[in-house]
Amino acid sequence: MKKVQLGLRENAGLFSILVLMSAFVGAMVGFERSLLPELTKNWSVSEMEATLIMVAVFGLSKAIANLFTGKLIAEIGRKRTLLLGWAMALQAPLLLLHSADSALIIAANIALGLSQGFTWSTTVIMKIDIVGLKHRGTAMGLNESAGYVAVGASAAFAAYYAESTGLIEPILYTAIGIVFIAFFFAVFFIPETLPWVELEAQQHVKLSLNENKQSVFYKTTFGDPALRIITWAGVVNNANDGILWAVLPSLLLASGESLTTVGILTGIHASIWGLGQLFTGPLSNKGNIRRLLMWGMIMQGMALIGIRNFPLLWLPYIVLGLGTAMVYPTFLVGISNHSHPNWRPQALSTYRFWRDMGYVFGALIGYIALQMNAPEAAFIGIAVITLLSGGIFRYSSLK
Repeated sequence: MKKVQLGLRENAGLFSILVLMSAFVGAMVGFERSLLPELTKNWSVSEMEATLIMVAVFGLSKAIANLFTGKLIAEIGRKRTLLLGWAMALQAPLLLLHSADSALIIAANIALGLSQGFTWSTTVIMKIDIVGLKHRGTAMGLNESAGYVAVGASAAFAAYYAESTGLIEPILYTAIGIVFIAFFFAVFFIPETLPWVELEAQQHVKLSLNENKQSVFYKTTFGDPALRIITWAGVVNNANDGILWAVLPSLLLASGESLTTVGILTGIHASIWGLGQLFTGPLSNKGNIRRLLMWGMIMQGMALIGIRNFPLLWLPYIVLGLGTAMVYPTFLVGISNHSHPNWRPQALSTYRFWRDMGYVFGALIGYIALQMNAPEAAFIGIAVITLLSGGIFRYSSLK
């Protein structure tokens, strides 16, 4: 093996393959989002309750996988963890192809959530491993952009195809094909990236004794002020995405809108979210982390209020996508910048655990609003929380 070097240009080939891997992961999520109403339409509960259940299950399983990714990476390595994730991803379309039973649909959703945690977390960690500090923001922007553009494109495609043909089997076979292609690339073209970690660790400041005594989970969740504020903002961010995912499609379909309309509107949000990160990721390289997070959360909060009042206008979805694009890669850069290479995978795994628990909290807010016969109120509730989160960054010392 040739001598490793840190940097984006120095590792352009490997980095490109890892970006492609993120796009494959995102495509699997997009299919999931658009097919949920079709998969759950015959359940005994209401459509919105069924979607809330699925979002909560997906978020919880993904969060748990995220939490254990750091431990798995330490024990079996990055490459094997990635392969495990894709092996789990295969179970989701296989289960859905062979049964419409609600229990198996939930099982498929759990498999997809677990695979998302392992695959996306591992590709994020591997990109951070190889690019070093200087281009970390650009790397995360490219990573998240590829993933969420794929979410938007696959969601729009799956919604249009399912509505126009009445078939979901070809979409599931497409998902199976994506899994096999991703597995092929992971086996033959992606190396273990631990040598890059060892190189950066040699250039990094040494761990203090106090850092060694404090668990990474506690440090990331509560102990370190910078890690804590980023982690909990991530929870809020995914809570509002969970509400958009779970509540909005049911509201639009109940008002007579088509599945294609739902797919286009959610696709706009995901695509702007993805493309915007091509520009916001590099900005976080320049020390703009606090301002990016503050304004990103504020824009999301305002957009959620706009969606609540004008659900068919494109502008709120564009603003929401831009706000999310400002924070998503910046969260990862902030966590990475405030953690040592030796325990960075555990810090990122902890952050991603809590961030994806946001889907569970979002589903809970949606359920409470539904029980109050005011599902639209979920948008106002999460909008207020999101705006408060943005205000906290205004007065933080985060750099």
